[in-house]
Amino acid sequence: MKKGIYEFMTYFPFLKEIIKRDFKKKYYKSVLGVAWSMLSPLLMMIVITIVFSTLFRRSIPHYAAYWFSGNMLFSFVFEGSTAAMGSMIVNAGLVKKMRIPNYFFCISSVTQHFITMVLSVLPYFIVCLVIGVPMSPLMLLIPLPLILAYFFTSGLGMLLCAYGTFLRDLSYLYHVLRRVWLYITPIFYPIDIIPEQFRFLWDLNPVYVYISIFRSFALNGEMPSEKMLIIGTCYAVLMLALGAVTFKEKEDRFFLYI
Repeated sequence: MKKGIYEFMTYFPFLKEIIKRDFKKKYYKSVLGVAWSMLSPLLMMIVITIVFSTLFRRSIPHYAAYWFSGNMLFSFVFEGSTAAMGSMIVNAGLVKKMRIPNYFFCISSVTQHFITMVLSVLPYFIVCLVIGVPMSPLMLLIPLPLILAYFFTSGLGMLLCAYGTFLRDLSYLYHVLRRVWLYITPIFYPIDIIPEQFRFLWDLNPVYVYISIFRSFALNGEMPSEKMLIIGTCYAVLMLALGAVTFKEKEDRFFLYI
């Protein structure tokens, strides 16, 4: 444990440089650059709201903000973990040349998508103001679900990278899983349409847990249940630990596959 912390602190400046490089690369030669991080979800929100707001307007007040919050977190988890899964292959040249912790490339991939999500919070609040979502002091607590989602996604990314480096087909399977996961996560539909006796299954969905905590703070102006907070924290800690341990066990063989 102490060795790992020492290693992280020693090479931390390299991690910052990798994150800067990846973030700049993402918007290289883009006219609007970082502005796309805010414009893209806004454009999608307009389309989705037009399509689904009439269908769910009685059961979901402030539908635009409801969808925006769910899509923002869902996109981060899956785009961040997908980028981390292929990070060893994408950075094969640096992996072979530089003696830095390999998991830094996973962390960098997740972090650049985390920055994009954080930037999306600004247009989210603009949407809330425009459609009349009541402002609450609890909105100051929205970093909590974002940070929990970051740790969860970092662990998931390392876990996927540990196996995806060897099994290239894993990326295709994960893409299919994302489609399925999208429809079992209440992003564009209310949780109320799920029969109450089956809702405990939705609590097993970590993405929904983080979305639910975020909506409690930012949309409903209320504290989430202790159950949700405990479940969300456990998911983050366990996934981070599982991802780190698995990655550490597999990384010695990466050089044979990149």
